Amino acid sequence: MNKFYVVGIGYRPLDKKASEAVHISDIILANKNLLDIFSKYKEYENVKDKIIVLNGIHETMDYLRAQIPTKTISLLAVGDPMFFGIGRVITEAFDKDIVEIFPDLSSVQVAFSRIKETWSDAFLISVHGGPDPENRRKLEYELSDIPSLLSSHNKIAILTDKVNSPIEIAKEIMKPSAVSYQLSALRMYVCEKLGYDDEKITEGTPEDISARSFAHPNVVIIKRNDK
Repeated sequence: MNKFYVVGIGYRPLDKKASEAVHISDIILANKNLLDIFSKYKEYENVKDKIIVLNGIHETMDYLRAQIPTKTISLLAVGDPMFFGIGRVITEAFDKDIVEIFPDLSSVQVAFSRIKETWSDAFLISVHGGPDPENRRKLEYELSDIPSLLSSHNKIAILTDKVNSPIEIAKEIMKPSAVSYQLSALRMYVCEKLGYDDEKITEGTPEDISARSFAHPNVVIIKRNDK
C-alpha cells in the first residue's frame, strides 16, 4: 500500500521532508480554508493541479479509503494534526505504518506566543464539535465544565468552534451559579485567525468578551490572577 502523508500548515514554511511529500504525491487533499492558506506557500504553483478540495470529514475519509491503495496522497491539515486535529482520526482509521505526519505549530502554541505567556502550566481543552453541524463529536469537556476547571487551573486554553464561541464561553463563566472565583481576577484573550493576514488578538474581561463578536477560527485563553 502507498504511503499516506498528513501535512500540517498555517504558521511556517514546510520543512524539507514535508515539501518532498507534497511534491511526490499524486493527490493533495484540502478544504477551502486550507487551500486559501496553502496558496501562499512556495510549493503551491508546482502542485496546484494535483489539489482536490473536499469540505467534509466524511467525504474526505471515504475518498481516502478508495484512493490510498493506488495513489500517494498528502492531506493538508491545520497546525499540528495530532493536537485535537484530524491526525487521531487518521491513525485510528488506517494502518499507522503507512501514515507519516508532518506537524506545523499548534494554534495554542502560537496563541501563547502572541500573548507572551508560558503555556507549560496551562490546561488545554477543545470544545470544537467538528466541521459537520449535523453530526457533532462527543466532547471530553463541555462549556459547563469550564467554571470548575478554572477553580483548579490558573490558565486554560480552549479550541473553539462557531457554536462554542468566545462569547458563549464568557457567558458561561459569568453565570452566578457557576462562579467559585473572582470574575475581576480573570482575563480572557481571543486569538482570531492566527497565521492569517488579518490575525487579531483581543484581551478583556469576560464581560468585555461577551459583548463583542469574533471571526473564526479562534483560540481562547483564560488566565486567573488571584492564585
